[in-house]
Amino acid sequence: MTLKLLISAPFSFLPDLLSLAEDKFEVIYKDQASLAEVKDAIANYQPDGWITNPCPTYKIDSEVLNLANNLKIISTPSTGTNHIDIKIAEEKGIKIFSLRNSPVVEKITASSEYTFSLMLATVRSIPEAFSKVKSGYWRDIEGSLRSRELSSLTLGIVGCGRIGGNLIKYTAPHSMKVIVYDPYRDIEEDNRVKQYDNLQKLLGDSDVICICVHLNDETKGMIGSKEFNSMKSECYFINTSRGEIINEDCLLSALKSGKVKAAGIDVLCGENQLDNKTNKLIQYSKNNSNLIITPHIAGLTIDSERKAQASALDSCIKYFNLV
Repeated sequence: MTLKLLISAPFSFLPDLLSLAEDKFEVIYKDQASLAEVKDAIANYQPDGWITNPCPTYKIDSEVLNLANNLKIISTPSTGTNHIDIKIAEEKGIKIFSLRNSPVVEKITASSEYTFSLMLATVRSIPEAFSKVKSGYWRDIEGSLRSRELSSLTLGIVGCGRIGGNLIKYTAPHSMKVIVYDPYRDIEEDNRVKQYDNLQKLLGDSDVICICVHLNDETKGMIGSKEFNSMKSECYFINTSRGEIINEDCLLSALKSGKVKAAGIDVLCGENQLDNKTNKLIQYSKNNSNLIITPHIAGLTIDSERKAQASALDSCIKYFNLV
């Protein structure tokens, strides 16, 4: 009997990978499917495996998983798994595969490159400058766009895994001083890079703060009022990890007070059910140039997605011993 594979991750721009999947499985392809479409596919086709969209508009919880009688593996082409109810999946005996700790993840640089780019765009006010030109201004408003050189700033990295480690490399040509907080890793120190054992101290010594931690029970809500109060006045704040790591009300207060001079974020809390019309940060960004928000696209490149989707598919092929 041919095994069935539900694919709701974007494969349409990767026809060779989709063809490989179709050689190994009976594929049910539901690109960018809604919750209703996914539930229908699971209930009617009863897939054995599922390569899920890494950023769906719904959570894969009991409402979804209770429809699956044959599902044995969920493979997500992402390091994060907050879109999956891991506990429910494990109770049902479903194996979860993600890119976290897999060999391929070290070859994916899109999120690291984007984090560095977002930091540079935030510090140099690039989106605001473009907006001013579109509104008819030129150098007549230069006072509002005067910014800083990276070489004059200290970067504080919270969490020094793949992305944090790459940021250390990317900032080297800019002679940017780097300080790191990560209680689970020993960082190689030199004249430019130092490791701190106290988060509050790092926050107070940083001109730019980049949050690069994995979301789990320990890191959820780890940057709140105490942490924002510890930050240097007029610092820059970058988050490309997960929205739930930050207390968004505290970030909003810090932006309004000027404690945080500007922030660049690629993630928001509750993205699965995000309402653009009511989200406080999105509404604030419409009338304030010191907050850049992008729609969770740090890893969104053809190159990185090819590596991620290929790894997710490979996990399913190996799980069912179809090599």
